[in-house]
Amino acid sequence: MKKHYYLLIALSVLIISSCNQRVYLTLTVNEPPIVHLDKMYDRAGVVNRSFAEGGSKILETIDNGLSLEGDLDIKGSNAAVQGAFDQLTTNQRFEFVTIMDSLTVKNGGIDIFPAPLQWFEVEKLCLANEVGFLIALEVYDTDTKVAYSTGSTIRNTPLGSVTVPTHKATVTTIIKTGWRIYDPVNKIILDEFWLTDPTSSTGGGINPVAALSAVLNRGQAVKQLSNDIGRFYARRIEPQSFLVWRNYYNKGSRNLKIAKRRSEVGDWDGAAEMWEKDLNSPKRKVAGRATYNMAIYKEINGDVEGALEMAQKAYSDYNIREAQTYSRILRDRIARREFEKALSGEEF
Repeated sequence: MKKHYYLLIALSVLIISSCNQRVYLTLTVNEPPIVHLDKMYDRAGVVNRSFAEGGSKILETIDNGLSLEGDLDIKGSNAAVQGAFDQLTTNQRFEFVTIMDSLTVKNGGIDIFPAPLQWFEVEKLCLANEVGFLIALEVYDTDTKVAYSTGSTIRNTPLGSVTVPTHKATVTTIIKTGWRIYDPVNKIILDEFWLTDPTSSTGGGINPVAALSAVLNRGQAVKQLSNDIGRFYARRIEPQSFLVWRNYYNKGSRNLKIAKRRSEVGDWDGAAEMWEKDLNSPKRKVAGRATYNMAIYKEINGDVEGALEMAQKAYSDYNIREAQTYSRILRDRIARREFEKALSGEEF
C-alpha cells in the first residue's frame, strides 16, 4: 500500500458525547487527486495562454475600457500562473517546475475557452522547456462594477457642527479563469475547469475623488486573489486531505474503559489490545462495540479494507446501527481508491 494513501492521524480531539457511551475524534484522511496525472510525469510546465489577438483582442480592449481594467488582466493572469507554479513547487512528486513564455490565442474571447493547442504544439513546447505536461491558463477575465452612493455626515469645525456631503464607491471585480491540463503522451486533455471568484474594494470621503480611490486600491487585491486561484487549481492534481469525525465506544465493560484511557494518551495499539479481548465477549452488546471499535483502529492504521470487514460484522452480527453508515463511508473510500488504481496501474 502506497504511503501517501495511508490515513494520516491528526491530533485526536477527544470529546465526550452527549450519551456518554462514545468518544469522538477527528482524523485527517487522504484521498486520490481530483485530476489523475500519470506517475511518469515529474516535470511540469505552466503557461499563460489567456492573451487574445486579432478580432478577439478588439473585443477584449472594449471590455477593458468599459470595466476599468487597464492592464489589470495582464498582471492578474500572470499572478494566477505564478500561484499555480508556487503550488506545484510544494508538490514533492515534481523534480522540476517552470513558467513558460506566454502564448497568444487567435480565437479566444471573453468567457469562452479558446480552441485547444494542437498536439504537435504541445509536444514542441514540452520539448523546448524540458517538461512532461502542461498546465495552461486559457481564459482570464475581470468584470468590474462600481457602486456609487452619496450621503451626509456631521463634522465638528471651529465654527461649530456642520453637515458635509459624503461619497462612497465600492468596486467589485469578478475574476474568471479557465484552465486546461495537457497530457502529450496520451494526447488527452486531462482537465478543463472554470474558477470564478469576486473581490471588492471600498473608498469614501467628502469628494468623489476620495471615494474613487477604491479603483486604485483594487489592483493588489485582484493580484492576490488571482494568485490564490492559481494555487487552488494546482491542488487538483494533489491527493486531497480532509478532516473526518469518527466515534468509538468507551463503556460497557472494564476492557472498554481501560481502552478509553489508553486512547486518551495516544496509545491506540494498547486500546486495540483491550478491544480484541472483548471481541468474543458473551455479552453481545460488548462484543459488537469492540468489533466496531476495531474497525476504527484499522482505519487509523490505513487498513480501510480491514476496517470495512469489521464494520460490516458489527452491523450484521451485532446490530450496531452506526456500523451500517460507517460501512457505506468505507465502501466509498475503497471505490475511489480502486478507481485511482485502475488509472495509474499502481499497487496501493
